[in-house]
Amino acid sequence: MLFDVENPPVEPPDGCRHRLLWRLCRALWEDHRPGRAGHYPSVGPPQADRLVSCRLARLALEGLLTASGEQPVASSLWLDVARSRIATGDINPAAVLAEARWHRRRAGLTE
Repeated sequence: MLFDVENPPVEPPDGCRHRLLWRLCRALWEDHRPGRAGHYPSVGPPQADRLVSCRLARLALEGLLTASGEQPVASSLWLDVARSRIATGDINPAAVLAEARWHRRRAGLTE
């Protein structure tokens, strides 16, 4: 694993495949991390007898794993969140395009 899931770094670690996705997920994780004001743990399945992170904290962790290449595909829930953040202006579409071009060049594809 490229990062500590209990405290992921703010900047994408070396080897991170999707830097913009990392930054977006890390910001979401910061807002919903355990112990943070506004973080709402939920009770896990009865057999687990433990507390689990709120849905948005789990979504952020899933995105961090996807960005680092540990999880191959983002979920439809995560894609919906990203689309809504673009629509509200939280994500700069020009930065998204720059990130896509960076990945194409890195993969050896022409523009």
